[in-house]
Amino acid sequence: MFKLLPPLFLVVPVAWLTIFAVAALNAVTPAIEAHGLRSSTSWTVLAVQGVVTTIFLTPLWRWIWQKVPALNQLWFPDLTGTWEVTVSSNWPRIDHLLHAANGQAEPINMRDGNEALLPALGETNLTAEIRQSWTGISLHMWGKDGTTPISGSRTLVVEPFRENDGRRGLAYLFEQESDGDNVSDDRTFRGAAWVERDRHDPDLLLGRMWSDRMWRRGMNTAANLRFRRTSRKAPKRRETSEAPVGDPGVT
Repeated sequence: MFKLLPPLFLVVPVAWLTIFAVAALNAVTPAIEAHGLRSSTSWTVLAVQGVVTTIFLTPLWRWIWQKVPALNQLWFPDLTGTWEVTVSSNWPRIDHLLHAANGQAEPINMRDGNEALLPALGETNLTAEIRQSWTGISLHMWGKDGTTPISGSRTLVVEPFRENDGRRGLAYLFEQESDGDNVSDDRTFRGAAWVERDRHDPDLLLGRMWSDRMWRRGMNTAANLRFRRTSRKAPKRRETSEAPVGDPGVT
């Protein structure tokens, strides 16, 4: 989240806080020395730095965000927790076109504006973990064993975004490997996604993903993403390097 801060954020507040702390120390110095104690400006500066470090580099900031919910909207939401993810992929429509081209299915006009005439989007349920701090954000996503052909994946980039119109969310890039035996399939491919926090529901993220899987054959897919948070607890560290599974519908 530090990437969302103005360049002088960590300098100006600390400087002013130090100035006020030193001024307060000077004001009470006579009373302190009257008791035989000595004041020290260096200790005051160290105390200020300790307070700032404690707030931003420990989970204390998360507690502050819970006590002041407005910070989630005014600044950036705390997305830490476990999320149930629904991926609605366009692969069934691509698959129908492939079968129609071989005479194995009825022809379909993708330009037709009637959504009811198109095959339904394919849904896959996944689980995601988001770990968030002031120094970084990580996203890990996986499906149940055997539910996707993805053998491994890793997150390349996870970036928070904060727009002036109130939108808050994440944009990320990922790379995945497939363990399928289909010779026409790409064993390794990359994709991108973005999800936005719902303005009225703090536990809902909505967005979309797309990948370059089998793009040379015109079969690269896209999908709607729906994240529903089931737990706000910071997830434990996983020993695997699993990351976003964004194209589970292609077999």
